[in-house]
Amino acid sequence: MEIISRQVADVAGGVELHTTLDGESISAYVVVGVTDLNAIADIVPREKVEAGADIHAANVDNVDNAQEQIDQVLENMNPGDVAVFLCSGPDAFGAALDLLGLPIDE
Repeated sequence: MEIISRQVADVAGGVELHTTLDGESISAYVVVGVTDLNAIADIVPREKVEAGADIHAANVDNVDNAQEQIDQVLENMNPGDVAVFLCSGPDAFGAALDLLGLPIDE
């Protein structure tokens, strides 16, 4: 799976990415310090929800599990969908960004 991302905005606790999966576009939100799935309503803008995008979410709880946790979401995505990755800490956040094709400078 070819994954390329670029940051399009800062959001509370993280970033919004425009991500391309094998040539198909999705939106991805990667935030740190949030583990409550109910917080997704505060992360994803209402207009994306109202536009009918399906929202897929996963907790990324550590670097060792990040690949599997992210892949489980990405494998179920359709073009135009929204992915939200709730990262437990800075290491998981960095791993998620790296796996989504947006490496961060250390």
